[in-house]
Amino acid sequence: MATPYIVIGCPTTGGGKVISGNSSFLIEGKAIACVGDKATCPKHQTVSTIITGDPYMQVFGKAAARVNDSLSCGCKLLPMQNLAVQDNGPSSSSKAASNTFAPTSTLLKQDNFVADKPKEYGIQFQLKDEQTQKIYSDIPYSIIYKNSGEVETGWTDSEGKTHVINANSPDEVEFQTIDASKPLPPL
Repeated sequence: MATPYIVIGCPTTGGGKVISGNSSFLIEGKAIACVGDKATCPKHQTVSTIITGDPYMQVFGKAAARVNDSLSCGCKLLPMQNLAVQDNGPSSSSKAASNTFAPTSTLLKQDNFVADKPKEYGIQFQLKDEQTQKIYSDIPYSIIYKNSGEVETGWTDSEGKTHVINANSPDEVEFQTIDASKPLPPL
């Protein structure tokens, strides 16, 4: 049996709504509510605190609120979504119910999480005389990748710099200037 988690806007048995949550964890674009978050309660004419939650689903150290969890006024929380639920196992007769966070949809997007970006590696060379600090612009060069043997060529810019060499994995490169006084071999 699956028990939905509570988000901002979910109703309560006292006719109120959940009014606070943790916006770092969104379900269908709405912040998840946890123990300590608030809900209005017209029945008891108060703003109540969520006092129970799922001990196995912690959001920054606070138990996530579920359907039928309690408010400080005695009312209960009601569902508004069923995308993210607590899975209590195959049935209520199961001897060992598991409390694991399980999405109910195989099309669950991870729009609410930061994707792991692949590492990028890069280098740029500058031709400069070590003693005089004179910059060498318009010098032809080649860069040879040691692992793949790939060769890139170009001309240094007005600051004596090569183009930026980017890669998705570390690689050793060899930088060579080309003697422009001789004709270049055909490509």
